[in-house]
Amino acid sequence: MNTLVEYEASKLVDLFAKADNLAMHLFMDNMSMPVDVQDRLISEISALNQIDQQSVGEIIEHHGQSLMSERLRW
Repeated sequence: MNTLVEYEASKLVDLFAKADNLAMHLFMDNMSMPVDVQDRLISEISALNQIDQQSVGEIIEHHGQSLMSERLRW
């Protein structure tokens, strides 16, 4: 998981803890995420047993545009 995804996941975990749906959508808008993807993310994150940065990051990466890990070993 790259640094940007770690930041996004951390921010979303905080917003879920506050149960602030509007702030979640505004944050994901700033991430340039389409509304339908935002709804899927919120749904999948809500279904987690424990909402933590690693789990949320994996969901973000699953719906992201790039599947290539930024931490490639050379």
